Amino acid sequence: MHSDETIGINRKPRRGTRFSSQNFMNNSNNKKIRLGEYDFHFICDIEPDQNSDGTVETVMPQSRYKNAGSLSLNRYGNGPFCRFRIPNKTKTAGVYAIIVAEQVKYIGECKKLSARYNAGYGNISPRNCFVGGQQTNCRINNLVLNEFVKLRSSITLWFFETDDYKRIEAELLQQFRPLWNRR
Repeated sequence: MHSDETIGINRKPRRGTRFSSQNFMNNSNNKKIRLGEYDFHFICDIEPDQNSDGTVETVMPQSRYKNAGSLSLNRYGNGPFCRFRIPNKTKTAGVYAIIVAEQVKYIGECKKLSARYNAGYGNISPRNCFVGGQQTNCRINNLVLNEFVKLRSSITLWFFETDDYKRIEAELLQQFRPLWNRR
């Protein structure tokens, strides 16, 4: 593959389609992948915080919430959860993709990528564990934790900067049908 070439998938893949290494491009420090018609740039590996023995540090933030209204845990609020951070360099709107073992697992949109991950998926607030909280944060965090523990393989985050993120996310969800996106 030439360094100025990006190979991607434009056909409608089966749900949970795997990519070959040819779908990925590493151009010095500028790794990218083509999803549909869009070049996504590599942001980082998603790696949960680990204890000194190498095990993933799990957290159960539910007990820190002052549940005066006696709310029930939401569908994904049981945990366990992990903590992870991404670099704070991406504060723009766009569409992101989580890829695990060369498989698109999740596609989402955001106004500020760093905030979406560092104050959302990567750091579960106690309130989000209960009914009315951000249950998607709990669900995605737990899926990241389970994939990391189970596979110990690379979980990567990719980003396509755009102000048209709602339309592009919908297009890519229809095209790729990622396993972690609910229908």
